[in-house]
Amino acid sequence: MEEEKNRSAYVKNETDANRQMTYFLAFMATLMLLVFFLYLFKVFTLAPMTYIVTVSTFPPLIVLLYCPLFFLKSKRLSYPRYKYFVISLFIFCIGILNVIMPKHAVLGWAVAITLTAHYYSPRVCRTTYWIVLIAMFFCLSFGVFYGEYDSNLLSGQLNQQNGTISNHLLGWIYPDSPEGRWDYLVDLVRAGDNRFVKIYLNYYFGRALFLTLLFVLINALNKRTEHLLDSEISVNGLFEKSKTELEIAKDIQLNTLPEVFTADKDVEILAELKAAKEVGGDLYDYVNIDEDHVAILIGDVSGKGVPAAMFMMKTITSFRDFATAGKTPSQILRQINASIHKGNKNSMFVTCFLAILDKRSGTLVYANAGHNPPVIGSNGNYRFLRGNTGFLLGCFTDAFSKDEQIVLKPGESIILYTDGVTEARNAAGDFFGEERLLNVLNERAYTSTVELHHSIKEAVADFVLDAPQSDDITYLTVKYRGGFYAYNERAFSAVSDEMLNMLDMIKTFGDEHKFPDSFKNQLMIVGDELLSNIIKHGYGGEKGDILLRLLFNEETNEFYLTIIDHAKPFNQLSVENEAITGTEVPTQVGGLGIFIVKQIMTECAYDRVNGRNILVLKKRFESPL
Repeated sequence: MEEEKNRSAYVKNETDANRQMTYFLAFMATLMLLVFFLYLFKVFTLAPMTYIVTVSTFPPLIVLLYCPLFFLKSKRLSYPRYKYFVISLFIFCIGILNVIMPKHAVLGWAVAITLTAHYYSPRVCRTTYWIVLIAMFFCLSFGVFYGEYDSNLLSGQLNQQNGTISNHLLGWIYPDSPEGRWDYLVDLVRAGDNRFVKIYLNYYFGRALFLTLLFVLINALNKRTEHLLDSEISVNGLFEKSKTELEIAKDIQLNTLPEVFTADKDVEILAELKAAKEVGGDLYDYVNIDEDHVAILIGDVSGKGVPAAMFMMKTITSFRDFATAGKTPSQILRQINASIHKGNKNSMFVTCFLAILDKRSGTLVYANAGHNPPVIGSNGNYRFLRGNTGFLLGCFTDAFSKDEQIVLKPGESIILYTDGVTEARNAAGDFFGEERLLNVLNERAYTSTVELHHSIKEAVADFVLDAPQSDDITYLTVKYRGGFYAYNERAFSAVSDEMLNMLDMIKTFGDEHKFPDSFKNQLMIVGDELLSNIIKHGYGGEKGDILLRLLFNEETNEFYLTIIDHAKPFNQLSVENEAITGTEVPTQVGGLGIFIVKQIMTECAYDRVNGRNILVLKKRFESPL
């Protein structure tokens, strides 16, 4: 896996370099096309032979240089050998130009070596360097006989009108042709002017020396950039490994926590934790001590990151060990304190609020160990539950907290939270605060705890806006139902074959509690629409499950349908509630179905909590059933 990531980094770099080379070749072809037309219309004066060579070789060269553009949209740019293709093509074209223009095209060889810096590869640079030296030798040799006249190569004078070369050392005139130039150079050797030696010793050697100096520079740059790329890959590898380990730690931490949304006929519990880092120090937990009592815990560990997460897990483990029948909250806190105090060399601590709820009577016995005061109430009548605040856990050998008691009325909730909620800051440095939290809870009556939590989350997000999250955010709500509730829940696989079973569960529940036939038929439409959307669009063919939770209160004539899934974030209620006028229907995909759902049900609510989509629908019957 690591080698594959390293290779992909090199492939990406080579692909980008090949793309730049392709554009460069196209740019070079465009310049050659311009020069070609200038030569064609004789803006530049050339000897007849050089003109013929230029006009005959430029068109195929221009076509060759444009050819790599056809590979820009293909995968060939990532092929290992593609770089050699574009570099070789460039060298070939420079070679032809060097034959035509021996004096001026020498700069092209320098460009060929310089372009290898794109690849961060000393091997590519070395290969190009040796090919350039060999190619330049042969191209210069051909250029002496076929290229543009150069007095440094041929010491005589060129008469461009008749294409002849003359020299005062020799008594005759030579035609400007390959054969004429050869005869001319041979006669110069006989006259004591060996141009062959001067060409290769002075002309070629001087350019080769310049290219060697350039190669040393570019190769050093390639080595350095290759080293930097290796270092970057190594650092990224360590970062990815660390990130992966933190993600695993996060999964372990979240899996340590109980279900984010659980319920029975007496109690409903909803919790959410949003860590400021990959892992955090906030915690929540609840355990059923016996059939009639549930213990609830929320806490906030000092610090952030992995140490806080480990201390958090140790606290939860202690809570589960000591939350047994016959103990009060303060006694459990003392035992938790004794457990986490051992070996606490870093002097970490945790604030905790622990309560035990009697499901039969609604009696809530609680103890606070330095934590934020919870909020209790219902339907716009929430208030803070302030009382004795004990000491933090983990710092001292003993914990000092006091048991207190309150009785929850049917329908009332207790909302526990960490200071990440009230101490959330906006860009101006202002705190969200307890007053804003209370205002959010009391601004209206909420259909469900899901809708209540969603409102808190949105209020905090709207207040903070783009300011970074500085602390973990956790809240937990326990709703005491009270009264008489009929309750049923079951998990199904998220496949089309289970649709009939899920709808049958809903229909059976309606039959048992004598729902009106008209509503039972409508309820089948609701279930079919929402469940099929989750299977088709939420999971999209992937494996998953759907939890159906059915609740009916005979005293208030209220029916609740809760659907929970682990699919991607998918809020079906976000489809606009477009009204139907005449023959017009909602235009959005799924708009008509969701419109019908909203018309059938009295209230609907959605939230995304710890990787789960939670959809709650409520139907209030006007008359007793």
